[in-house]
Amino acid sequence: MRCTPLAMLLLCLWGGLQAQAPAPAGATVEVIGYKALAEAAAYQSPELAGQASVLEGFSLNVGGLELVFSSGTATTVLVGGKARGLYLQGKGSFRYLARDPVLHPVLKFNLKENTEIVPKEEALGGLAVGEPLKEALVWFLGRDLPTLPTPSVPAPLAAFQATRQFFLDREEVNTNRIAQMFTRMPLGELAAYQAANEPGKAVVTAELVGEKEHWVYTHDPVRGRLESLFLQRPKVVEGGIPSSELIAVDYAPLGWNRKAPVDPDFRLAHIDLDLEASNKTFAKVKVEETIHIIRPGLRMLSFLLRDRNFSVSSFGQVKELRSAVKRVLLNGQQDLPFFHRDGWLLVDLRRAAGNGEKLKLTFELEGDLLFRVMSYDFWRLTPGEGWFPEPDMAGQSYTVKARIAVEKPFVAIASARTLSRSANATHNLLEVSSDKPILWFSVAAGKYESKELVKNGRTVRAWGYAGIGQGAEQLLKTAHGVLEFYSQYLGSAPFEEVNLVEVPSLGFGQAPAGMIWLTKEAFDAIGDDLNRMVAASGPGGWVNRLVSHELAHQYWAHQVKMWSFEDQWLTESFAEFSSSLAMRAMKNKGQTTWEIIVKDWQEKARKATKAATIPSANLLHPGRRSERETYGYRQSLVYSKGAFLLACLHQELGEAKFAQFLRLYLRSFAWYPPSFSQDVPDLLKAVSGKDYQAWMDRYFYGTDMPEWKP
Repeated sequence: MRCTPLAMLLLCLWGGLQAQAPAPAGATVEVIGYKALAEAAAYQSPELAGQASVLEGFSLNVGGLELVFSSGTATTVLVGGKARGLYLQGKGSFRYLARDPVLHPVLKFNLKENTEIVPKEEALGGLAVGEPLKEALVWFLGRDLPTLPTPSVPAPLAAFQATRQFFLDREEVNTNRIAQMFTRMPLGELAAYQAANEPGKAVVTAELVGEKEHWVYTHDPVRGRLESLFLQRPKVVEGGIPSSELIAVDYAPLGWNRKAPVDPDFRLAHIDLDLEASNKTFAKVKVEETIHIIRPGLRMLSFLLRDRNFSVSSFGQVKELRSAVKRVLLNGQQDLPFFHRDGWLLVDLRRAAGNGEKLKLTFELEGDLLFRVMSYDFWRLTPGEGWFPEPDMAGQSYTVKARIAVEKPFVAIASARTLSRSANATHNLLEVSSDKPILWFSVAAGKYESKELVKNGRTVRAWGYAGIGQGAEQLLKTAHGVLEFYSQYLGSAPFEEVNLVEVPSLGFGQAPAGMIWLTKEAFDAIGDDLNRMVAASGPGGWVNRLVSHELAHQYWAHQVKMWSFEDQWLTESFAEFSSSLAMRAMKNKGQTTWEIIVKDWQEKARKATKAATIPSANLLHPGRRSERETYGYRQSLVYSKGAFLLACLHQELGEAKFAQFLRLYLRSFAWYPPSFSQDVPDLLKAVSGKDYQAWMDRYFYGTDMPEWKP
C-alpha cells in the first residue's frame, strides 16, 4: 500500500554490526562495515564442499516453482565457509505456474518469440512453464539447506565453475531496464540486504540449466517483493563486450498487488549537489541527500548508482568508463560502511535510527561519470540512469540545490531554475535550484549557444549545439504557444523556466524537469533534406508533436509522477494525449488533424494489443524481430494504446468533464506522492459518478480495445 504523508513520518530503521572483508575486483567497498557487506563480496567466489551426495530423488517447492531431480548428485555450495546453496546435476525438470492473467499475454509472446517452449493451460487456471533440466544452482538466503544423503562422491568442480560463470551478474544490456523495474539485485547484494533487514524472511533463487534454455527464478519477499522467472541469454555488444540479457517470463507480487503497490524503502526528499566536470569523462560529485525512512526495520539502505558505462567513438572503438564512491557520511560527520558494484550501492547505517527520523547522507563520487559519444563536444547525465545515488522510482520526490562547474569552453545546463551564471579562470559555473519536488534531475554540458524568449512570466531558452539553428526562433514561439495552451487547459505551467537542449541526432526527445532534449530537426527543420523529411513526418508534423509531447511531460512525469514502470502510461500516454489537444488547437490543424492522430493510435494499438497488457508492455522482447520492432511494440502500447484509451474516455465524458478529470488529477497528485494506475478509475468516478474499474480491467489490465467513433 502507498503511505500517506502522515504515515511517512511514523516509521523507523535499525543499525548494524561490524566486520571486515576483502574487496572483489570491480567493486568499491568500505571494509570496516557491517558483516553482511563482507558476505556480498564473498558471493563473487563461492566454493563447492569437498564431496557430493548421490541423489535417488530430490524435490523442492517454493512459491510457483516445483524442482525435481530423480537422479544425480547434489553438492553444498559454500560462501565464506558457510552453506548457502546446492549445486544439482543429473536428470531433473522444473515446472513454474504463472497465475496472474495480466502477465499471461507477455509470457506467451516472449516464449514464442524467443524459444521453442510452449506454456500449458492449467485446468484450475494459470499457465505452466517448464522443461527437463541438466543442472541447477539453488541459493538459500535466510533458511537452512534441504537435508542431503551423506556425501560420498567427488564434487563436480569444473561443471560448477562453468555454470556459475554463465549466471554471474554481468552488465545487463536490455533497453527495458529489467534490473530497475524489478529492483533485481545481484545475488551477493541481495544476500547482504536480506541478512541486514529481514533475517527472518527467506529468499530463494535458482539458476536452471535446461535442455534448451537457461532460466533464473527468484522468490524475494525482502527487496523486490516479487516471485519472478526470466530467461537469461548471453549477448555481445558493440566492441565485443560480453554481457547478459534477461527476458521476462513472469513475475508475481509478494505481499502486495498492482492495485495497491508496495511502498519504497525510503523517500529522497532533497539533494544538495556539487559537480565539477572536465571536458572529457572525468568528474567529481558531492551530494548531500535528505531521506525520509518509510519501511520500518531497515538497517541497510540500497541505492541505484551506476559504476560503469561504455563510450563509443566515431570509429566504433569502445571504452569502458568507471566511477567510484569515495566516502559516505551520516549527518556530515560519521563515516558509513558501503558496498558499490553492478549498479547498486549498499550503505550500512551502523546504528538504530529513531522512529520517523530524517537522515542526511553525504556521498562523494569521482571517476568517469560523464558518458560521451567521443565525436561530439557535449555530455549529458540523463534521467534515471543512476549517476548519483537514487532510491526506487516511487521514492523519488525531491527538491534540488546544485552548483555545477564545467571546464571551459563548455557551458552547463541543468533541469532546475537558474540562480546564477559566472566563470573563473578555468571553469564556467552554474547554480540552480528547484523548490518543487521533482525526480530525474539532469545535467548537460557542451559547446552550446543559447537564445531565449520571455513571455507571460515564463522563460524558454533554446540551446543549440555548436550554434543556434535557423529554426530556433520558431521553436521558441511554438514552445510558448504550447505552454500557454496547457496553462489554459491543464492549469499553470509547472516550471517558470524551460531549457530546450539540442542533441546532434534525429528523431527523439526526452524531458527531465524544466529541460527538454530535442534532436536537431526541431532546431533547424529546413537545414537539409533529412531534417526536412523528419520534421514533416507523421500526422500533424513530427516537430510540433515532439515539442508538444515533451512539454506535456512537465505536467505528466514531474507534477504527476509515476510509481513504477507498470504505471509509465501515466507519463507517456497522458503526455501523448495532451499533445494531441495542443495540436488540435494549433493554426491549420484543428479537429481533422486530431482525428487522424487518434486513428493512428488506434491502428498501432490494434497491432500490438494481443502481445501484452499496458502495464506489462515494458517486458516485451520480440527476439526474432529487429530492435526497431522491439521498441515499436512497447511504444504502441505505452504510448498509442494508452492515449487511445484516453481518447475513448474523452469521447464518453465529453470535453468539459474530461478536462475536469485531467485538472483534478494534476491537483490531487501535484509533486508528491507518485501516482499509480489505480488512481485513474478513482478520479474518473469522482468526476463522472460512474465506476470505471471493470473498464480498466478489460482495456488496461486486459488486451481488449474499446470503441471510438469519429
